[in-house]
Amino acid sequence: MARTGQKKKSLFKRVNDRVFGRLFCKRSIIVISEHKTQHVPFAVGTQFLTLAAILFVVGWASYSSGSYMAAQEVLVEKDRKLASTTEENERVEAEFTLLKRDLTKLAKEENNGKLTSYAKMMSEQLAKEDNPAGKTLNLAVANDEVNEKYNAVFKRIDFLENKVKELQFVHEEMIADIRGATAGKIREIESVIAATGVDAAPLERQAQAKVNQDEQRREKYGRIQGGKGGQGGPLEPVKGNLLKSKETELYFTIKRMMTLHEIISAMPLAAPLATSNYRQTSGFGRRIDPFRGSLAQHSGVDLAGPVGAEIKATSEGKVTFTGWKGAYGNTVDVEHGFGFSTRYGHLSRVLVKEGQWVKRGELIAVQGSTGRSTGNHLHYEVRYQDKPINPNNFLKAGSNVRALN
Repeated sequence: MARTGQKKKSLFKRVNDRVFGRLFCKRSIIVISEHKTQHVPFAVGTQFLTLAAILFVVGWASYSSGSYMAAQEVLVEKDRKLASTTEENERVEAEFTLLKRDLTKLAKEENNGKLTSYAKMMSEQLAKEDNPAGKTLNLAVANDEVNEKYNAVFKRIDFLENKVKELQFVHEEMIADIRGATAGKIREIESVIAATGVDAAPLERQAQAKVNQDEQRREKYGRIQGGKGGQGGPLEPVKGNLLKSKETELYFTIKRMMTLHEIISAMPLAAPLATSNYRQTSGFGRRIDPFRGSLAQHSGVDLAGPVGAEIKATSEGKVTFTGWKGAYGNTVDVEHGFGFSTRYGHLSRVLVKEGQWVKRGELIAVQGSTGRSTGNHLHYEVRYQDKPINPNNFLKAGSNVRALN
């Protein structure tokens, strides 16, 4: 038995060594320069950590996108339910109003002690229904039937009143639920913007103008969305905004949440290195210059990752510059909107072109040591209105966003 166990164990060990030996074997990176060729060792542990980091970044990006889309779908579904409930409420109220009008008219006729044209019409209708042969009916019998009709109207009104109360209760619960969720999301976004140190007021004004322009564009031109199956037909727009007319405060609260979301979507909150295995070698602000040894202003942060570490865009935007930029060496500039832009310097290789639109997390360059640099690292800047601000605030705010997700 012991020998059998040893054989099984050795077989498992051989298979395990063969699989992991092929995946994580000793490798080296060949670096070719003008005068020499270098073999840089790529350790097994580094390979494993790099693979784990890539899987983590891909998983986090997928989860964040899924969470955002799920939140959008929830808001759309709640607005749809709110519209459906409100329309049902309006229909019941309209029916209720008509019944009250008829009831009031009937009551006036009885108070006058005689049957007017309305009561006579009801009596004749009842007579026709109960006596299709056209025989003469006693007026007293007709009056009794009118009273029965009168009582039936009262019962219907009672039913409608209960229905209105029920719909009103559901409506208020739904509104409270949406209001609470919206207020919570606004507080989260406000805390993230505050952590960056940027004044939110002018950003909100810009974003609100953008949201209004988008709404006007959709109203004028509409938008085409892909999906399963086909849809079409003539456009017959519904006048007015149901949520705006019935729940004005909630409408503007949701609109503000959308405005803040536009702002935070443009902010560079992701980490610029594709690997988590990096360290900050120099901070933002005043420092001792590494070349002269004197006090100097540093407009970004220096982040040193492994040799050949890939650089990614920290937010969606347009590439506005690629190439050599003096002391920065090989550089990439990306504009994100609302006055935000990022700069990536000392790159060994650039992977994007000017005018290209990049997404958050998309690879744009490889870390290097070009320009005024003492070693392999990334010089990373965050700019607002073309002035450098502390990137550490954005990196910290971004880590809080990832923790909330």
